[in-house]
Amino acid sequence: MKRPSIRRLLAVVAIAVTLATTATALAETPDTFVQTGHAQLDALLKQPSSAQRDAQIGATFDKMVDYEELVRRCFRGDWGSLNAAQQAEVGGLLRQIVQKNYRKNLKRTLDYDVTYTGTRGQGSDIIVRTEAKSKVNPREDAVRVDYVVAGPAGGPYHVVDIVTESSSLTGNYYREIHSMLTSPGKGYAYVVQKLKDKIAKLDQQS
Repeated sequence: MKRPSIRRLLAVVAIAVTLATTATALAETPDTFVQTGHAQLDALLKQPSSAQRDAQIGATFDKMVDYEELVRRCFRGDWGSLNAAQQAEVGGLLRQIVQKNYRKNLKRTLDYDVTYTGTRGQGSDIIVRTEAKSKVNPREDAVRVDYVVAGPAGGPYHVVDIVTESSSLTGNYYREIHSMLTSPGKGYAYVVQKLKDKIAKLDQQS
């Protein structure tokens, strides 16, 4: 089976923005965290477009995602080979890429119906399983999107990875980054330039 591209993953991942936000209930569970976020962001998306609304959406998303953990998962074992300045640099670049992709695709989330299909544990992570079905094209196959949620029992929880059709967002980034870091003639500077190129391309598309 052909592995989905990172571009496809990030486009579909926009659904996550309508599915999760910060914990508000004292006895929250990972699946209610996801469902509560869906309701809150869906209400924001239905408001007239404005700078204030967009800021609220961005702030909600920023509180929902554990960027530091997400970046570490994108590097895995290679993270320790970077010094503190390098970690800060690539962490900031990856954060921009994730934010820009999510925000770019926010409007697409209104075209999907989401069904929650349960949770399962995987180590210290809890996976909230969903299926997203296009309302515009009902003949289109449903897309399975799993949200990897981490946090202590009762919350607060954070999203640390998103798995689309069994393909992990951080796993795909890791394979790309590891290949660049370890290939002759590439290395750290090459990774930084590629991340900057992605940001510039996203800015052109916005």
